[in-house]
Amino acid sequence: MKRFLLAMVVLAAGCVSISEIDEPGSDSGVTRRVFPGLDPGAKELVSLHFKVSAYGSDDARIVSELSERLYSSLMNDTGLYSFLPREPYRVTLYGSRAEYLKKTGLPEWSGGVSVGNAIYTYASPRLSGVLAHEMTHLIFHEYLGRDDNRLRWVNEGLAVYEEIQALAASGIAVSPVPGRRVTFQEMVLLAPMDENGRDVSAWYQQVGSVVRYMIERGGRVGFGQFMRAIKDGQQPRDAVRTGFPAQWRSMDELENAWTGRR
Repeated sequence: MKRFLLAMVVLAAGCVSISEIDEPGSDSGVTRRVFPGLDPGAKELVSLHFKVSAYGSDDARIVSELSERLYSSLMNDTGLYSFLPREPYRVTLYGSRAEYLKKTGLPEWSGGVSVGNAIYTYASPRLSGVLAHEMTHLIFHEYLGRDDNRLRWVNEGLAVYEEIQALAASGIAVSPVPGRRVTFQEMVLLAPMDENGRDVSAWYQQVGSVVRYMIERGGRVGFGQFMRAIKDGQQPRDAVRTGFPAQWRSMDELENAWTGRR
């Protein structure tokens, strides 16, 4: 577990995902509050998809608008326009890194965490990437309505992709190309927490690159159909054929195309 968490620094700006902290405590996957909130005097702003708490109305507004833009980008990339959260996701923006670490008790390198239906973070140059990554986990979990480790590569791949897109929009370039390739069978079956740090980093880079390829080469409409097929219970090997019948009829064809991509 420790090796896995340390490797997350490389790609997720110190994010900790829902599975590393706590499993949802109800069928809905909604947790009202896990970590301490802000001190008295904080402001709260509710938008269509988020409930943001911050010290100051301006900070709450900025984070709320950023969150809604990132949400729209995710919906556009996945084609899941009909999806609507059961209730707004909570975003708590601590006043400093020190407050974030003190109240969450997370490691020094951590930059954000998602638990239940909530995101906890603090202002930093990589805030957009952290928010994009963490909200992807929340939406992916709620959309599917279940936990399935066999889909972890899709979940993390989409989160990494959205993070990279968000960082690029804010002027921070991150290479999506993995330094070491693993087979798709390893990619799907690999349990990152059981591997050394280098392997975990390569795994995260690869799943982000594969999802990028599926979205940008296969098409966003196709990726939406792929996601819906997974939600309906299809395994990824079948969902690939459902979502991208004109491009890839199996995971093997997707792997061959991705490996030989130009």
